[in-house]
Amino acid sequence: MSLYVAMSLAALSGGLVLLLPLALRTGTELSPTRDEAWRDRLPWFLRVLRPAMRWYSEAVDASLTSQRREVLQAQLDAAGATYLISPAEFLIIRRVVGVVGATASAGVILGINLGDPLHMTIAVALVPLSFLYPDLRLREVTKRRQARFENEFPFFLDVLVLAMKAGLNFIAASEQAVGSLREGPVKQEFSRYLRESRAGLSRRAALDRLAERVMLPAVTNFAAAVSQAEQTGGSLGDVLADQARQRRQERFLRAEKLANQAPVKMLFPLIALLFPTTFIIIGFPIVIQLLEAGVLNSF
Repeated sequence: MSLYVAMSLAALSGGLVLLLPLALRTGTELSPTRDEAWRDRLPWFLRVLRPAMRWYSEAVDASLTSQRREVLQAQLDAAGATYLISPAEFLIIRRVVGVVGATASAGVILGINLGDPLHMTIAVALVPLSFLYPDLRLREVTKRRQARFENEFPFFLDVLVLAMKAGLNFIAASEQAVGSLREGPVKQEFSRYLRESRAGLSRRAALDRLAERVMLPAVTNFAAAVSQAEQTGGSLGDVLADQARQRRQERFLRAEKLANQAPVKMLFPLIALLFPTTFIIIGFPIVIQLLEAGVLNSF
């Protein structure tokens, strides 16, 4: 019975948390359903929650300040989720996951009657961990995406330089380089750059927005170099060739750094797994011989 009471109380408290923005709203009506053509294909669990999220996101979005919305949007841009979810929907996901974690923790504590302090601590720690999980997951996806962007960016620059040496202008060379890439963050971001350029945004503004979305020093330097060459009238081909050369050197240095870190990372598995097994294989015949000789029996 205590299990049902605990889960009911947790669900009730979670419902109050989720409905708090609606209670704080000052009589504004929900806007009509927005056009969803901009959105990428959602994962299955978000597609299930999408009708409720569409209704609830209006209240959450109204409670967000412009600064908070910009920070969340920058985090989503860096993770490649610009066309997946909105900042308000990300907050909804965080709250839903937190409520699920609180309900599971309350059910485990009161339903199973945990007596061990260690198990009790683990169950209680599930609540903040579940609330922070969306942020941790977003940060992990951002790091993986940035690492892949750094690996593919030098190849994009090489193709861009070759296309410009063949006589194409910067936009046409960018289209040629984007078309030669496989699906990934570099192709996504520069395809968006090309769309913004075709829509009338200046090259400098589109490159600045690209650098703000990716949040990598290499892309920031690339955007600054292209803008400076455009303003000063310098050779854009030479600037891009220098950028490509520098990005290749950085990729080589990263690979060399990872290679130097490999022995250190392998040290713990060697000590924890390989060395004990080696000692057992070497020592077992010696122990058997000592037992047969009766040496160990004297002890």
